Amino acid sequence: MTRYLLGRLLQSAITLFFIALITFTLMHEVPGGPFDALAGERVLSVEFVRAQEAYYGLSDPLPQQFARYMGNLLRGDLGLSFAQKGQKISDLILDKMNASLLLGAMSFTIVFGFGVPVGVVSAIRRNTIWDYLGLALSTSLAAVPAFVTAFIFLIVFAVWLGWFDVRLGKDFGDSLGSVRNGLLPALALGAPSMALVSRLTRGAMLEVLDQDYIRTARAKGLSRGGIYVRHALRNALIPVVTLTGPIFAGLVTGSIIIEEIFGIPGIGSAFVTSVFQRDYGMIMGTTLLYATIIMLMNLVVDLLYPLVDPRVRIA
Repeated sequence: MTRYLLGRLLQSAITLFFIALITFTLMHEVPGGPFDALAGERVLSVEFVRAQEAYYGLSDPLPQQFARYMGNLLRGDLGLSFAQKGQKISDLILDKMNASLLLGAMSFTIVFGFGVPVGVVSAIRRNTIWDYLGLALSTSLAAVPAFVTAFIFLIVFAVWLGWFDVRLGKDFGDSLGSVRNGLLPALALGAPSMALVSRLTRGAMLEVLDQDYIRTARAKGLSRGGIYVRHALRNALIPVVTLTGPIFAGLVTGSIIIEEIFGIPGIGSAFVTSVFQRDYGMIMGTTLLYATIIMLMNLVVDLLYPLVDPRVRIA
């Protein structure tokens, strides 16, 4: 186990290095610079721009800049923001991480809290109205992009019905009372994943219910609830558990558009703003954070999978 864990950590470190290298290269290939974006309608003198570039080390050759960035990164220093008056990138990310993590956790709860039961009911009541409704719901949610669902929710529940404030994401994450304002964004963000979990659970349950040990349990006179919960569902959730890590990572890292639509002050919206402002430090910091979350969740699932399925052992 220790050898496996060390190998995965080394693999993750190498992957992060190449992600940083590719992001850094593409970022500097984009025309313009951070001070051009900050200028707006103002005209900045050439001397001022050159002085700022020299101060932040942007006038150095790119290999030297990348080496300096990686050295600072190893010490836990993500650098300074060009657009936020020289604030530390780490402080800005920590300030906005709460909203993104809370949104991802709420969406994750909705995905599995509704997706698994819908899939189970569809499998148990196969070829009935409940099965058809579950398939229709999952197919519709999977076919409609999340940003389209977000606009539909805004129009219906915020504009027409007036149940939510249109600016519902403004104070999201600041207090427990703001959690209500995250229901629509969480539903819109988790709708495609909920459809995936529902269909996967249904398929796994149908496969398990046709196994010999299920027929044996029925022949012994076990209750239907005991058969479905203790025997069928436990084994049917094995392939679903495999997706928990990637789904949670995808919900946290894939909330960029949703945060923009609902005005949630999270990492996603900060990333979009940093791209327009050519804020190199913020772009690098958020990209590496997203990559780290994805790899960390995949590693957690790989380590927990043998606990769910005893037949799996890590060599």
